[in-house]
Amino acid sequence: MGPPPDDSVTLHSSWRGIVLNSSGALLVLAAGLWAVSGGGVNVISVIILLMGMALVAVVLFDYPLATSFSADGLARRMMLRHQHIDWNRIDQLSRTRPKLLASFRKIGHGGLVAVIGKRRYLLVDHCESRDEFKEIERITEDRADEIGLDEVPRPTKGTAPTWVYRRSKWAPDRPERR
Repeated sequence: MGPPPDDSVTLHSSWRGIVLNSSGALLVLAAGLWAVSGGGVNVISVIILLMGMALVAVVLFDYPLATSFSADGLARRMMLRHQHIDWNRIDQLSRTRPKLLASFRKIGHGGLVAVIGKRRYLLVDHCESRDEFKEIERITEDRADEIGLDEVPRPTKGTAPTWVYRRSKWAPDRPERR
C-alpha cells in the first residue's frame, strides 16, 4: 500500500494514545509473563498472560496510527498492517465518546469511527480540526447522506489539527522533503 492519493486527507492518532495503549498492553503482558514465571502455570497467571497477548495483538494489528480519507474509501494504517475500507461498506461515520477528563481539558468530541454492521472501526483516537473535517466533507460530499456525516458532531473551534506533532509533509500544503 503506497502513499495516500493527492486528493485525500490524513488524520493521525495522538502520540499520547499510541504510547499509553502500547505501554498498557505491554504492562499486562509483562505481568502475565511474571506471574507464569514466578507462580508457575495456573489459571490466574495464564489468564493474565493471554489477556496481555490479546491486548498486544490489538495494539499492533488494530490500533490506527493514521487514517487517510479519499474518494475510494478509507485507508487505516496500523503498526503491523494496512486496511482499506470502501465507502460502500461503511454504514455510518460516528464519534467515540470523549475521555473522562475531557471537560477539564476542554475537549468537545472524541475521534472518528466507521460503523460497518455491528462493528466499530476506530479511525483516529482524538478529534480533528475544523479544516480537516471540512476536507472530509469535501471528499465525501456525494455520499455524505449514506454515511451519516451530517449527524457527526463538528469539531469545536480551536481544536488543533492532527498533524501538528508530525513531520511537515503532513501539513495541508504538503511541502516537499528537503
